[in-house]
Amino acid sequence: MSYAMHRLLTLLCLYCFSLSSHASLDKLDYLTEEAYPLNYLDDKGQAQGFSVELLKLMWQHMDQAEQTITVMPWERAYYLLGQKPNTVLFATVRTSKREQFFKWVCSIDTVNVVLMGKAEGTAKIESFDQLNELTTGVLSADVGEQILLNNEVNDASLMLTDSYHHLIKLLVANRVDLIAGTEQTIRHAAKASGFSLANYEIKWVLKEEQLCYAFNSSVDDTIIEQFKQALEKTKQTSAFRQLLLSYQQQKLKP
Repeated sequence: MSYAMHRLLTLLCLYCFSLSSHASLDKLDYLTEEAYPLNYLDDKGQAQGFSVELLKLMWQHMDQAEQTITVMPWERAYYLLGQKPNTVLFATVRTSKREQFFKWVCSIDTVNVVLMGKAEGTAKIESFDQLNELTTGVLSADVGEQILLNNEVNDASLMLTDSYHHLIKLLVANRVDLIAGTEQTIRHAAKASGFSLANYEIKWVLKEEQLCYAFNSSVDDTIIEQFKQALEKTKQTSAFRQLLLSYQQQKLKP
């Protein structure tokens, strides 16, 4: 085979790979939840937030048109991530137990997964065994619930709900001793729901974890690599630095 013919075939293969990659990117379903300021629905019903805007910048680096992002309850979204091919869920906490089930593009941010309870009247938590004597509110299929179950906390001591809004209502109504979840989301959900957490405090930091884009395991590794490279390149831009500054200011709001 001549050099010219070999060069032509190589270019043709690269072109076909590019078309295949874009076709695969077009088939991805993007899911997220209400967790301000990371990801949430705005007044017009559109997905907004730091992780959403970061993803849009990544699409630009991949020459990919903006795709539809569906905001839904976490439990449903997490179920679809595991069951439906070509699904992406964000921002997903990456834990050692979840690691093997999905493919990951990291990181968006880091978060503290915490237990929160009354500042007075609820003892500091120092072991998982203590939680079997208390009632802890958890969001179904959320990282808080999974950490507790993975550490052999009795599921009878857990009270499940479907949103952070309901989780906080359980706490302030004294129906649970503690709630488990990401600190940032708990605080912003309380503010959005009109609840004050002035009389509550963090009783135990369960873990600090990465927030990532989680992909169904069926997604091709070449697509995952494209996203990883796009994330790395995006984080080197002035647009990302401006986005990060705005996000950090939102996080600091009471």
